[in-house]
Amino acid sequence: MANLRLDGGDEEKVDFIVRTYNKSLKLLSMTFENKLTDNRISFDMFMILHFIDRAGEKRITLSEIADKQEVTKSAISRKVGTLLDLGYINQVNDSQDRRKKYLILTKKGQKVYDKNRLIFEKMLNDVADQYGSEDFTLTLQHINQIVDIIKSTMN
Repeated sequence: MANLRLDGGDEEKVDFIVRTYNKSLKLLSMTFENKLTDNRISFDMFMILHFIDRAGEKRITLSEIADKQEVTKSAISRKVGTLLDLGYINQVNDSQDRRKKYLILTKKGQKVYDKNRLIFEKMLNDVADQYGSEDFTLTLQHINQIVDIIKSTMN
């Protein structure tokens, strides 16, 4: 299947793209979720914890996380609610603008994030070791380029 260009009615190529999507992104998410130390959190919730952790002292809002994940605020809101209920994050008001709420990790949330980050890193390192670190990096760069091209066609 050297030529992936679709020329109408090319079901084999469409099937290849669908299988590749299912095998890669969905499998990554499902595999990691099965390894998480708390089965009440999803891969998406882990990513929310990641963005909060990376923000550090700067802090981050729900809207900023939605922008980083390229989803709507409502898609993030429910997951944030679960993380709040689990006691993994807190909301704090901005001292200048009380309408603005920042998300921060609790000590419990930091502990859960740190443990699961190590699991995620090990999973990715295993892939890099078997696939080749440079090839893995190059593949991820290609995926990002494809995503950027797809985004540019949506405008």
